[in-house]
Amino acid sequence: MIRGRLKLRDDRGQSLVLVVLFLVVLLGISALVLDVGHAYLVQRRLQASTDAAALAGADGLPTVAAATALANQYGAGGSNAPIGVDGVQMSVSTSCITTAPGCAPVNAVSVTESASVPTIFAKVLGINSFTVHASATACSPCASRPLDIMLVLDRTGSMCTTDTGADDHPQCTDMANARDGLEAFLGIMDPSLDHIGFAVLPPAASQTDACPYTAGPYTSPNDNYVLVPLTSNYASLTTAINCVQPAGTTSYANALESAQAELVKDGRPGVQKVIVFMSDGAANTGPTSYPQSSPYRATPCHQGIASSQAIQAAGTIVYSIGYDVGHAACEGLNKNAQGKYVQGAEQPAITAEQALQGIATSGDYYSQPTPADMAPIFSKIADDILSGTSRLID
Repeated sequence: MIRGRLKLRDDRGQSLVLVVLFLVVLLGISALVLDVGHAYLVQRRLQASTDAAALAGADGLPTVAAATALANQYGAGGSNAPIGVDGVQMSVSTSCITTAPGCAPVNAVSVTESASVPTIFAKVLGINSFTVHASATACSPCASRPLDIMLVLDRTGSMCTTDTGADDHPQCTDMANARDGLEAFLGIMDPSLDHIGFAVLPPAASQTDACPYTAGPYTSPNDNYVLVPLTSNYASLTTAINCVQPAGTTSYANALESAQAELVKDGRPGVQKVIVFMSDGAANTGPTSYPQSSPYRATPCHQGIASSQAIQAAGTIVYSIGYDVGHAACEGLNKNAQGKYVQGAEQPAITAEQALQGIATSGDYYSQPTPADMAPIFSKIADDILSGTSRLID
C-alpha cells in the first residue's frame, strides 16, 4: 500500500529568493536616488554660483574686461565657490541682447559652470559619476523702472567755433559731437519705459519755430526752450537734435527751469524725474524782462546753481556736463561808479566749470575737457541713470 506520493516539485524557499531580488532592486534604486539627490544639490549650488557671477559681471558692463573680471571674482573660482564641489569648470562670455535697452558695445554677461559628481552607491549599477551643468545670463542696463528725462543742450555760437575762436562752419565739430552724444544716450534708453524731452538754450526764435530751430533772444522766462515735450517717440527727438542750429549767448537758469516745468506738466506720477544738461561755456546773460539787478542777469551762473537746487529739492536728479569749458569766468551785470550796469566778472567770482559742478546733483558732474567725441560721456550718464537695473534674464 502506498502511504503517500513523491512530490516532484517543492515550493519552499521561492519567496526568499523573490525577497532577496526585491531587496537588491530596492537598494539599487535607493542608492541611485541618494546619488541623484546629491547631484541635484550640486546643480543647485552651481546655479546659485552662476547667478551671482552673472549679476556681478553685469555691474561691470559695458566694459568687457571689467564684466569678465567681476564674473570670475564672484563665480566658482571666487567668493561663491560651490560648497563641497571640486573641479568646477567655468566660462564667461558677453553679448548684445536686443531686447534690452542699448549696447555699448555689450549689455549682457553669460556664465556657465559644470562639474563631475562622483557616485557612491550607483557604482553597483555601473554609474561612476554624473555631469551637472548650470548657466545664467544677466543684462545691464536692462531697466525695469520708468524714467522721465529732459535733455538740455547749450547750442550757443561757441558750439560752432574752434579752440582759437575761429569759425567752424559748416562742420560745427562741437555741435556734431554733442549730437552724437545725445543720440548715443537715446540708443541706451528704452522708449517702452523712458519718456524723454529736449530743450535748448538759447530758446527757439518763436513758439512756432520749427526745424532748423534758429536761436532767439532771451526775452522772458516763457521763451521757447522746450523743443520736444516728453515723448516715447525717439525718432522725433533725433530729428529735433539734428535740426538745432548753434547761435547766441549763454543763460543756464531759465532753460533748466523750463525743463523742470515740462517734467511737472507732462511727467508721469510717481516716476523719477531727471535732467541731463550740457554746456560748453560760462553763463553771461539773462532774459531782458528781468531788471538789470536781477540775479538772472547780474549773476547768471550763481542763479543757474540756485535754480538747479530748487529743482533738486523737488526730487529731480540733475546731471551736468562741462564740454571744453576750460577756466572761462562767468560774467554778469555790475553797477559801476556812475550807477550804470555794465558787463563784467560775476561777483562773487565763479568759473563755468564751478557753475556746472554746482548745478549737478552731488557726484553727477561729468567733464569732457577737450573738443572730442561726446558719445562716451552721454553713455556713462545713461549707464549711471540705469544703474541698479541689472537683472537675470536667463
